[in-house]
Amino acid sequence: MSLGLLLIICFLGILVLFLLFWVIHHFMRIRSQGTLQTFPSLEKVQSYGEERRREARVKVNWSVSMETSEGVLEAELKNISLGGAFICCKKPLPVGEVFNLTLMAPENEPLKATAKVVWSNEHLPEEKVIHRGMGVQFLQMSSRHIELVKKILEKESQ
Repeated sequence: MSLGLLLIICFLGILVLFLLFWVIHHFMRIRSQGTLQTFPSLEKVQSYGEERRREARVKVNWSVSMETSEGVLEAELKNISLGGAFICCKKPLPVGEVFNLTLMAPENEPLKATAKVVWSNEHLPEEKVIHRGMGVQFLQMSSRHIELVKKILEKESQ
């Protein structure tokens, strides 16, 4: 066998090994990303929500009524900002669902808004969840209700 042919065979062998390694690495990376998105850890859910927030949140314990495709559901609001909120409920709505809600803030008129579910801890094991629920982003709210939320946030943060 000539030296040139031997070099070509070695080069092709190294190339095949490199491609095999790349395919395995790529497959494992996609698989791990899919697992994290489907069953995120508690730390990932919390950091995901915090990284995307533009407004500071204030802890609250308000009743909320949600008008969904399955009917009206009652739940509890655990925190709120001008951009969104965390709603504590036994069965969170699917990510991406848009619904109308009414917040019952103490000593204020009910606040109405349209919201979208942006994340949920529905798939986490029960022992890893402090409050089962979902993070929502406000899509629409009247200027009157925005002003009320601003006043409530200012009052609560003092």
